[in-house]
Amino acid sequence: MRTKLFFAFLIVIIMALVSNLIYERLILHDFEDFSMGMREDRLYWMLASIEGSHTDEGWNSDGLTHIFHWGTILGFDLKVQDVDGLDILTSKDAIAVVSPTMRRRIESLVLLDSAKGDFEVYPLFAEGKNIGSLHVRQYETLGNLSEKEDVFKRRGRDFLRISFLIAGGGSLFLAIALSLFLTGPLRRMRLAAELVAMGDFTVRVKYRGRDEVGKLITSFNSMVESLEREDALRQRLTQNVAHELRTPLAVMRSNIEAMADGVVDCGPEAMDTLMAEVRRLVNLVQGIEDMTRAEASFFKPVEMERVDLGDFLNGILSGLRPLFDEKGIALELSADEGMVAEVDTGKLETVLMNIVTNALRYTASGQVRVHAKVASDGKCVIVISDTGRGIAPDEIGDIFKRFHKAEDSEGVGLGLAIAKELVDVMGAGLYVESQEGKGTTFTISLAARGKH
Repeated sequence: MRTKLFFAFLIVIIMALVSNLIYERLILHDFEDFSMGMREDRLYWMLASIEGSHTDEGWNSDGLTHIFHWGTILGFDLKVQDVDGLDILTSKDAIAVVSPTMRRRIESLVLLDSAKGDFEVYPLFAEGKNIGSLHVRQYETLGNLSEKEDVFKRRGRDFLRISFLIAGGGSLFLAIALSLFLTGPLRRMRLAAELVAMGDFTVRVKYRGRDEVGKLITSFNSMVESLEREDALRQRLTQNVAHELRTPLAVMRSNIEAMADGVVDCGPEAMDTLMAEVRRLVNLVQGIEDMTRAEASFFKPVEMERVDLGDFLNGILSGLRPLFDEKGIALELSADEGMVAEVDTGKLETVLMNIVTNALRYTASGQVRVHAKVASDGKCVIVISDTGRGIAPDEIGDIFKRFHKAEDSEGVGLGLAIAKELVDVMGAGLYVESQEGKGTTFTISLAARGKH
């Protein structure tokens, strides 16, 4: 990219050079045309003046001499001839009769001996009749229009060259600066991508801009964060599964070896022990499957939609009521009127299912109540409370950890951990309060309340 950007600016510099050369040619050409036009205008004035100095009686010598004086001052070496080719007056003759002071003035403007080359011949007319011809050639001038024209041309060329150097140098500087500015972050991102490909998910690319490059780097960093979290979950899952599988497999192995050695009889009691461990493994595998499905949703974009919380909760709890009726536990639902919130329905349903079924598991009698309301800070909250056995104070800090469970629990300790992680993904909050022997209350804090 840096090379392409540099060549793009190089093309701009070349275009600026070409345009400057074309502009220089056009300006100088126009100036030459202007100078030529001025010379032609002066010649036309002299032709008209000389023709005007001729009358029916002949040439007006004084008027013609005066015209030649002005012509010499303008840089023209002049000569007028009659129709027979005889000289009427020349610039040399006109200058010869001027005063010394006037001659010095004229010599300060032109070099009187510098006229060389052939004369340009212009016919003279008076009332449609040819009266002679004007012969013209150029003197070399001193410090007047000719030099000023040369100065103008030289300064014009210098200006164009300096402007090109400024524009070209500025473009070259911008090419280098922008190539470094734009390709620097991309180069760092490429190096970071190589490290990610090697398994290093801790790398991040720093960039403060909010342009397209900044958005690209932000997306890249978000992707690496997701990969880092996924890799951490994978490692933790592998470690936890290995730990949880080790105990039942060790028990089963020791019992089978004891039965094979004849130490333990292969009776109903031994088979019950093996079946208990098998059920434990089945529950563990089921929990891992649940966790895998939940983790798959962690990396899906949060898709918020407006729902009526009362209807949404009723739809979820309706499927759980048979389980509560079977155990003889009352399941109550209440919601404030007009409870509308923006939620990710898929993730929130998983969270509610895990918390409500967990409440059913640890409630021997009484009720489980689900209530949706608006909190004092304007946020929608869902409160799930039960009349179960509660949680010991020293265990409350661990209930959201994976594979943490009570000693007499038949679960695998994943339900509440999954619920907490999904709530965090949604940007919501999950809080717990509990008293041993009186029950537990979970509170899910959602976004600010919506309106119909």
